[in-house]
Amino acid sequence: MYRIPAPLVDVDYRTCLPNLSDSSHTGAVTLAVGLDVGSSTVKASLVELTDAVAVRRVARAATPATVEGLLDTLAAVTRQCVNSARTPVSAVGIASMAESGAPLDAHGHALTPLLRWDRPVQPRHSESVWAEHPDLAATTGVPATGKPAVVALTALRQDSPAVFAATRYWGGVADLVAHALTGVRATDHTLATRTMMAGAIGEAWDAAVLAWLGIEEQTLPEIRPPGDAVATTSPHARRFGLGPGIPVYVAGHDHVVGAWGAGVRRPDEVADSLGTAEAIVRVTAVASPARVVAAGFAMGRTVDGGGTTILGGSPACGAMLQWWETEHPGDDTLATLGHLSPDEWRTTQTTVLPYPAGRQCPRPDPGARVRVLEPGTGPTDRARALLQSLVAHARWMRETADELAGDTSTDVTVLGSLADRVPAWAPLVAATGVTTHRSALHEPVAAAAALLSAVRAGAASDSLALPRRPVAAARAPGLTDAYRRFLAAVASEGES
Repeated sequence: MYRIPAPLVDVDYRTCLPNLSDSSHTGAVTLAVGLDVGSSTVKASLVELTDAVAVRRVARAATPATVEGLLDTLAAVTRQCVNSARTPVSAVGIASMAESGAPLDAHGHALTPLLRWDRPVQPRHSESVWAEHPDLAATTGVPATGKPAVVALTALRQDSPAVFAATRYWGGVADLVAHALTGVRATDHTLATRTMMAGAIGEAWDAAVLAWLGIEEQTLPEIRPPGDAVATTSPHARRFGLGPGIPVYVAGHDHVVGAWGAGVRRPDEVADSLGTAEAIVRVTAVASPARVVAAGFAMGRTVDGGGTTILGGSPACGAMLQWWETEHPGDDTLATLGHLSPDEWRTTQTTVLPYPAGRQCPRPDPGARVRVLEPGTGPTDRARALLQSLVAHARWMRETADELAGDTSTDVTVLGSLADRVPAWAPLVAATGVTTHRSALHEPVAAAAALLSAVRAGAASDSLALPRRPVAAARAPGLTDAYRRFLAAVASEGES
């Protein structure tokens, strides 16, 4: 995986981003805390809400591999944020990667390390699920991959029967954090749906699937309807620097939380979330779950429960950069990309199929691998080829999501750490011909979780969104031809 360096650091945005800390706002001031448990890093954000959204402090650290390490690290970064709060915190929101969690024993102790979405999975485990429940993907809107918790629990039952027998609780990572803060085990509909054990809209656990697995409903967290708190902070929340009585919300799946926070809430709007993985989140009024999952996409509800999302994911975004660094150790690809200006972009003839471990969508293919056509010479040309190919794959996901939704998207908002570190990324997205914006905040998912929690607590207006800026298209002649070459290369997979 591509692990963006993340020592335990905190940043005071009152000094780093003065444009986001203008004290001229009038009216009541609300502080909220947002937590984001990502694939590479965990983040805490102290957010001020008036008639705008401003980040006051961010702290982050590498994502640990164990439950206790995760909770210790999140407690540390949260303390760094809230220690600077000058008024009480009104609400806490938790967003996280989906399809990641751990089994717990009767005392709440983890029986395994975190079982993440990117863990190796033997095909026989997922195949046994699909053999018993052949329509599960179409009925849940979640593609038939090895990532969901239903497969993780099946693997434990088949390969680690003693662990499975000792399991009294299963907690996703956001649920584990919420429990540490409140003492209550609960989750939201977006994360529940991704387990493939809660139907298409995540309202209740599927009794038939649970019976086949051999677990009780009490093994799983309660599912909170959109807007409902898990509970309020208990005295144990002092570990996080938080006092008792603060409402805590599971905001949901990180990509859809970030999309909502960035203002992507209406049909035809799209978020392009860049990180270790990349996700295209397309809001729509209606779509066919069977068609969506057949194309490798997921279908679910927006975090507020009022709309439908089509989500296309690629595990090879930051992860592809890491793979490339391993293959070309002298290129220093990320640093090279950081110095390439969108105003002087030179489209390369080289095409890269960015699939180090298969392609999730479109046209799912677990056997897809990296191919380089017409290889360039030198690290700069290779870096250009890699970036324009990642942008091409995202465009392919977006256009396929449009086909599934039945209309054309009108606006794309790019968010995530890589958009900050690679200045040409968002302008190249804009150069594909779609109106493009970029989130103006670092760690937008954590900020979005804070905003959502404040809205749900009645402490902020539901019309608020994270600030974003329009993106000027890169001057990139030849980019459309490069996209055509990319699609042709995908179509010819397996011919060489």
